[in-house]
Amino acid sequence: MAKFEFQKNEKKKPRPISETKISKPKETYNPTAMTNEVERNIMKEKPKRHRGRPKTGRKKYTTVRLTQSTVTKINALENALSINTQDETVDQALDRVINSLTSDEKRGYELWLEMFEKRNNK
Repeated sequence: MAKFEFQKNEKKKPRPISETKISKPKETYNPTAMTNEVERNIMKEKPKRHRGRPKTGRKKYTTVRLTQSTVTKINALENALSINTQDETVDQALDRVINSLTSDEKRGYELWLEMFEKRNNK
């Protein structure tokens, strides 16, 4: 006699599925309440104390070696043209030189500038 006998006549009935109740959220989004909460949080935050010298903008500085006579010329131009900083003075002087370049010199300048910018951005 076989250990297991399969009865093909009986079909299995699926388990009954209980009704799924629709859940409701505990809270719904309320834009006015959220705005008030954000404003309260902003008012609670204390301003952060910055330490050290404040950074002006996001400029990167490097050192350039200049002779004393060149620095004197830059300072004289700065005062004569009423420019605020040495950086702005040099930048303005370089712009004037760049504007006076010939087309070949300007093309060479742009190639060198592009090469230095790519090298410095790495």
